[in-house]
Amino acid sequence: MTVNYEKNQPFNSYESEYMDTLRTLFNENSQIEELRYFLNTIYRYFKADNIKKRQPQVIVLGSSIPEELIYAAGAKPFWILGGSLGTVAWSDDLVPRDTDPVSRSMLGFLLNDHFDLGAAALIIVPITCDSSRKMAYLLRAAGKKVVTVDIPPDKSDPLAGLKWRDQMEQLAEKLADHTGRRLSKKNLVQATQLVETARKLMRDFIQVCRQKDGLISGALRMAVLNSYYYTTDLRGWCGQLRKLNLELLANRQVISAAAKSKPKVLLIGSPVVLPNYKIPFLIGDIGLSIGATLDSSIQKIYASSTRHKADKRDPFTAIIETHYRYDCSAAYAQNEILFQSARWHLEQGGIDGVVFHVLKGQIEYDFELERFEQLFGTATIPVFRLETDYQYQDVEQLRIRMEAFMEMLTHHRYREEKRAV
Repeated sequence: MTVNYEKNQPFNSYESEYMDTLRTLFNENSQIEELRYFLNTIYRYFKADNIKKRQPQVIVLGSSIPEELIYAAGAKPFWILGGSLGTVAWSDDLVPRDTDPVSRSMLGFLLNDHFDLGAAALIIVPITCDSSRKMAYLLRAAGKKVVTVDIPPDKSDPLAGLKWRDQMEQLAEKLADHTGRRLSKKNLVQATQLVETARKLMRDFIQVCRQKDGLISGALRMAVLNSYYYTTDLRGWCGQLRKLNLELLANRQVISAAAKSKPKVLLIGSPVVLPNYKIPFLIGDIGLSIGATLDSSIQKIYASSTRHKADKRDPFTAIIETHYRYDCSAAYAQNEILFQSARWHLEQGGIDGVVFHVLKGQIEYDFELERFEQLFGTATIPVFRLETDYQYQDVEQLRIRMEAFMEMLTHHRYREEKRAV
């Protein structure tokens, strides 16, 4: 995949990136009709004409906030996940160049000369790293209405739960003041039902993709899940995902042995966010298959505050406790839930290698690397640390390193198969 950027056309750069990404995704799986809805959802989110007119009521930076509270307050969360190289360029004058690309992209979305998404919004900034704190300061200085949420970094701390509850109660109060709607028990229950319907359908989608291995690419599977954060109609989105799951199950397309036999990798670490899909595309281009992804945006799919029918907690408590338990963002001193989830993937089998993705500036993930190397080392599964940013100039260099990693996986699989005979 190649994307051409011209320094004197920053808005064209923004548009060309998401259009190139969507075009690549569509061309990979154009024969499955129901997939188009999800690509169109992403297109409508990023489309310049749409974003210039949009005035969201509540904006969330990143995915580390329980969205049920926002829905219960009568608003729809407008997620800014920070995956655009185009908006990174717009923040050049605001932050140092070695700031991580996610933070720079988020700031570029909110502080630029092209549109003003935050004009009427309450902007929620979860403090997951030092850059988050700086972003909150810059947004306030620009006159934006900002509420920060401090995430207790040590889940084993006996007071962590109380600190988290205090932060969530303050957030709920700010949301109610901003929207004019109280977070009643009824509203919380309805919001929970909506969000958990979406999560259940996403879990089903992942399972269907496992059953129909090779039917759609790993990058497209990631994009469908990622589109959850870009829809303005979650109920309609759920209906479309239900249809897609049924269509995939009913699909009788014969998958070639070559497609099924590609070495499978677990993509873990810094979240890969649309429209910057250079890593998933590169993994597919060299002949590897993304067997699974594990990051803070994906792990939320497995959070459920109503799965246990005997649960007697009030809905507010159930929502905030479940979110905190499952959150695996970079906020934690030791990211235990990320590690446990990686162990689960290891136990499930079917993973030949691990691509540990680290965006430049997000050193929090590097602190976890040794533990993951040891974990997968017990099963002699290689771990490849891939450090990059949103620029496309390093793709060929990364390709050479990834191809060497693929050769290693292929030889390792051959030895294992020979040993099993």
